Amino acid sequence: MRAAVTSAPGRIAVETVADPDPGPGDAVLDVGAVGLCGTDLHMYLGERHDTGFPLRQGHELGGTVAALPRGYAGSLRLGQTVTVDPAIPCGRCRPCRRGRWPACRSFRALGVALPGGLADQVVVPVGQLHDADGLSAVEAALVEPFSIAAMALARAELVGDERVLVAGGGPIGLAVTVAAVAAGHAVLVCDPLPARRTLASELGADAVCAPAELADTVAEWTGGAGTDVAVEASGTRSALDAALAAVGAGGRLVVVGVAAHDLVVPVPRVLFDGVTIVGARAGLFPQALSVVAAHRGEVARFASVVYPLEDVAAAFTHAIERPDAVVKVMVAR
Repeated sequence: MRAAVTSAPGRIAVETVADPDPGPGDAVLDVGAVGLCGTDLHMYLGERHDTGFPLRQGHELGGTVAALPRGYAGSLRLGQTVTVDPAIPCGRCRPCRRGRWPACRSFRALGVALPGGLADQVVVPVGQLHDADGLSAVEAALVEPFSIAAMALARAELVGDERVLVAGGGPIGLAVTVAAVAAGHAVLVCDPLPARRTLASELGADAVCAPAELADTVAEWTGGAGTDVAVEASGTRSALDAALAAVGAGGRLVVVGVAAHDLVVPVPRVLFDGVTIVGARAGLFPQALSVVAAHRGEVARFASVVYPLEDVAAAFTHAIERPDAVVKVMVAR
């Protein structure tokens, strides 16, 4: 079969590789579509030190079931459209045993430690598949970023008419926007790119602003109280600091953007203002599927451009060189 192989930093090409060899409990998918995310770009450029080359990338994927495990008695069927949870917890470590699987000490992920979806077919543990009948392959692939948004909002523990600041209007931030608006919350999106602010407004954001305007905008938007929840989805130091400063008394900061720098937290913010800081890792797929199925028009705006697998190198170049012009670059059959 064909598969895109990242052989060195900045070098990816379609090669002929062995057909899938599923083990016990594994399904085989015919891949329909894959989304490229920031993690993919960092891996492709050699900027992550926890991965080596060669790589078979692609963890945001949708497809159809080509084979099921021997003796499988579940509800999935051959030919069914599915989306894939790429994060596979070990099930054995202390966090997993306590039901806190997003903190698994031995996560394996498709497209990182395991061969990913930039191929004709991919092997996936059957328990990682979720029914996506009724969705297109592209929509099924986009469920994964929406699952991260669903986890972020679950960690935020929103109630009533609480307001949400989204710092970073990339794919995850915009997915948080769609999901939060769908749940009835007013959303402010902060992003340096005018095109992303415009799209956020079109997706239902109550207000948008550039980073330099954030403090004043939050003060006006909340009547000086600060936002109830801030979701930091950019991974930049400045956005993280600004998001924390924007949270009002009793509010929550949810960290989604992957970053290596420290977060400096004034103790009075936690002790006297009662600000809670949590991370959101991995996804909640049932909730994400509900949002995607109910808001297909908004979700369609995420797939900015679609490349065929044979043009995967051009897809990566497009995603890297035109971040101002795309939300999500997709690779589809």
